[in-house]
Amino acid sequence: MKLTHLRDIVAAAELGSLRAAARHLGVSQPSITRSIREVERELGVPVFERHQQGVRLTAIGNAFLKRAIAVQSELRRAREEIDQMNGQMIGDVSVAMSGVSSLALVPRAFRSFHAKYPKANLKVGEGFFHAVEPQILSGQIDFCVAPFRDVANESRYIVEKLFDHNWVVVARKGHPLAKSKSLTELTDAEWVRPTLSDRANEAYIAKPFLSQGLIQPNVVLNTASATTTLVVVASSDLLTILPRTMLGSPIDSALFDVLDLAETMQGTQICLVRRKDMPLTPLAEYFADMVKRAAIRFQSEMP
Repeated sequence: MKLTHLRDIVAAAELGSLRAAARHLGVSQPSITRSIREVERELGVPVFERHQQGVRLTAIGNAFLKRAIAVQSELRRAREEIDQMNGQMIGDVSVAMSGVSSLALVPRAFRSFHAKYPKANLKVGEGFFHAVEPQILSGQIDFCVAPFRDVANESRYIVEKLFDHNWVVVARKGHPLAKSKSLTELTDAEWVRPTLSDRANEAYIAKPFLSQGLIQPNVVLNTASATTTLVVVASSDLLTILPRTMLGSPIDSALFDVLDLAETMQGTQICLVRRKDMPLTPLAEYFADMVKRAAIRFQSEMP
């Protein structure tokens, strides 16, 4: 089986059409068709199902695709690692970071990284570990910086804790409840809940109330991002619970009050996570070091 076979399978799977795959790769459609048939002949099973709109992977094709992507990623890493060891500091570094991690660490880490390796291509996507774990295992993502806990296959990863962050109740500046000292004073408030958890069903806003024997808070708005949440809170009487680390540069913390409550809320650990069996390329290793240094500085400046 040739590398072009893997390339053609991946392109057809991603685009859902042999014609689109051929156009994307700059080859003829008969060439793509022949390539896929050769793979299916060698495997002895169909990889794709044909239909009027194009092609879709079979169950076996899905399993094969994961391996094909992993092989492509490993070869890319190998080429880039050799180039970088020979002094050609070019290539891609691909990472995933939670929203809090990105706000806290990327500006500093990127400045240092780009100053040293201006020709490198850094790709930073937003996501939690559970969402990007398949890409980490396949080698498409070099490492992830996000909350990390309750992972079944933790032995497959190197996990480095970067910092803790505590959760706080946040209100707009001048909110009528801004001087509240206890959760009991907030039971009649309305709340906005961002999907910041690494598990969508984790009712983290409700937990502090339920642990005190109080009724669940009245969540009237759910958002998909911390940015939207902060905009809503700044312009309304809705409250929210966010990591305290969200209220710093580049966010204008002067727009908000952090309520000084008697109850403490459980924090989470932000960790750098990567595959144990796959060393980082020199460029990825350097960016990881810059992220860890940025975390040390960030933690020293936290209130």
